[in-house]
Amino acid sequence: MNVNIRLETSRFCYVYSKYKIIEIGNKEYILPDENATKKTISLTEYLNDILIDTLNIGKKVFYKETIEQNELLNFYSKYGSFGFMIDLAINKYFALDSKVAIKDSFYLNNKENINFMDINEYLKFFYPTLNKREINSIIKKCINTAEDIKKEDYLTSMLNEYLIYSIDYAEPVELVLNYARSLYKDLASTIENKPSTMKLPFLSVNHLTHNFDDLYRNKSFGFTINYLKQAIDVNYSIQMGQDVRLLKLCNYCNKAFIAKNPKAEYDTYNCKNKANVYKSRAKSSKVIHTDTGLVVKLPSDELIKGLKKRGRV
Repeated sequence: MNVNIRLETSRFCYVYSKYKIIEIGNKEYILPDENATKKTISLTEYLNDILIDTLNIGKKVFYKETIEQNELLNFYSKYGSFGFMIDLAINKYFALDSKVAIKDSFYLNNKENINFMDINEYLKFFYPTLNKREINSIIKKCINTAEDIKKEDYLTSMLNEYLIYSIDYAEPVELVLNYARSLYKDLASTIENKPSTMKLPFLSVNHLTHNFDDLYRNKSFGFTINYLKQAIDVNYSIQMGQDVRLLKLCNYCNKAFIAKNPKAEYDTYNCKNKANVYKSRAKSSKVIHTDTGLVVKLPSDELIKGLKKRGRV
């Protein structure tokens, strides 16, 4: 049976109008500006843009290119926070527990085992500007909500609003860059037909809400996206699972793009033209475009013959 996969955004997804980067304890964090305003966002409306922008941040990390702070801040202002706090926790309602089970320790230590953290310590990691009393207040609010709510369907959205959509919620820059790099590295390895050299815990799509209601009536299967990282992981998995993969890397600039034509090799006409110029020069004047971007002229056949006669080659 062919099933149509339908993606929807939760009504409780938000983005702030302005973000900032601050340093706390030798770690840089991205969080909303204290004067920022919050509005709802439809993540599924921008699925492809979000994926490509994330991959191209990863491309810069992968090739050790400079990433300006404004680039990250603009990304957050467009799409909001990734929601790593929710994604890394294995226990779904971790804010109601004393311990949090965490996978892969923030992608920093590459551990396959599960780590456990005290709930206060875990929240402090993502709320570095709050004190113990303020963090306990968040925990109490979550517990009170869970006790009063009538329907579990709304619990996830309400807890997310208190947690990852709070104006105090912050994400380490290092975590953002590691995630984006991992995503780009996996795409590059797949395109080059190389076996993946790493585990892919970042693609487990944690806590994804699904809907079977329309499966047998109209062959439709729905997923509800609750935060940004879910949107990225789901779209990446769908793109990579296509019979004809349109998610590609440009053969000239190495940027990720979604092609309209399966045979496309370049993300823009500009890259295609530049690549054609190099190919043309290589044919006409015997040049090589090296990995460093330099063009090296080859000696002519006559010069090589002359050097051989002199015993210099």
